[in-house]
Amino acid sequence: MTRVVRAQVLAATTALLVVALAAVFAALRNREPTRPPPPTAATAAVVVADASNEAGRRAFDRLNCGMCHSIGGRGNTDSPLDGIGARRDRAAIREWATGTGAARDRLPASIVRRKARYVDDPDLEPLVEYLSRLK
Repeated sequence: MTRVVRAQVLAATTALLVVALAAVFAALRNREPTRPPPPTAATAAVVVADASNEAGRRAFDRLNCGMCHSIGGRGNTDSPLDGIGARRDRAAIREWATGTGAARDRLPASIVRRKARYVDDPDLEPLVEYLSRLK
């Protein structure tokens, strides 16, 4: 086989391979979407739980909790909150989030002052709910 013939065979093989891969990719990307099953009471509860988790995540971000804490490796990893719901009940989580109760005695005064502004924040309850579910 001459050099020219080998080059032509290689070019044709490469072109066929590219066309075949493009067809496979197009078939995978353009599949008919599957329809989800109709909602049931169980799936409705999951949707509500997901919505409250999302509200809690937004509260975590809006209140800048990530400056001192992390969840799932996101934020300041010095004080992770992963699994906090298994270690503390909702009342204790609320106390630590607001720097009140038993938390007041264990936190530095500067942190207590910073957390005191969250006592009346409307995002406090979604945040406490979200953190209590981290088990």
